[in-house]
Amino acid sequence: MKTSGFTLIEMVITLIVGSILVLGIAGFVDLGARGYSDTIERQRMQTQAKFVLEKMSREIRHAVPNMFSNNLVTGATDCISFYPIVTSGFYAVSGADIQFVVGDENITAADLSSLSMVINPTVSNPSSNVFALSSVSSANDLFHLTGEANNLVGNSVSRRHYIYNPSGKVSYCLIGQQVQRLVNETNRLPISNQGVTGNLDYSTATVQNNGGVHINLNFSNEAGDESTNFHQNVQVLNVP
Repeated sequence: MKTSGFTLIEMVITLIVGSILVLGIAGFVDLGARGYSDTIERQRMQTQAKFVLEKMSREIRHAVPNMFSNNLVTGATDCISFYPIVTSGFYAVSGADIQFVVGDENITAADLSSLSMVINPTVSNPSSNVFALSSVSSANDLFHLTGEANNLVGNSVSRRHYIYNPSGKVSYCLIGQQVQRLVNETNRLPISNQGVTGNLDYSTATVQNNGGVHINLNFSNEAGDESTNFHQNVQVLNVP
């Protein structure tokens, strides 16, 4: 009577071949998993960078023109600071008074009382043409600054004015390899993860060009083995 089955050598060879196949499949699966993980991490880094650049660009484009600075706050390696426009409009000189209108038809004199108005700003911290609105009055849809025309040095070509909060200066800073948003150099709010380096610069306006903010940021992943550099110029759209 003959019996059939596997010999020891056949079983060993089968185990070896099976192990090779399993290791090959496992390596293929691991490669695919690592590729997927790297893609997700890369997408996360790109999405974060786009959010940071878009948020900064939108605020910069709607800031008081020329009132930008690169003054550092404590712990920062780079900063860009500016004053967001609360509202704006046009003004006229009437005798010794300055009369003006604003774009927001619902705003009142009480709403403006804690704000300041600037006309034709040319530096980050102007010493002239800045008017506190604590004593502003209104009548017939016009706002009045009594006796302030004598303090007006020069005029805006387009008779534009900008109203802002003097206690609401916004700064974007690189602190500890992280982009943070600050209000009046406090209330720090991180808007990126760790691993961000670069620089933030402001170019003053010239006869040919408006002022512009140059953003050069390098975003690295958590492992630190991959990075992406973003370079963007943001023009300050508002002009005196």
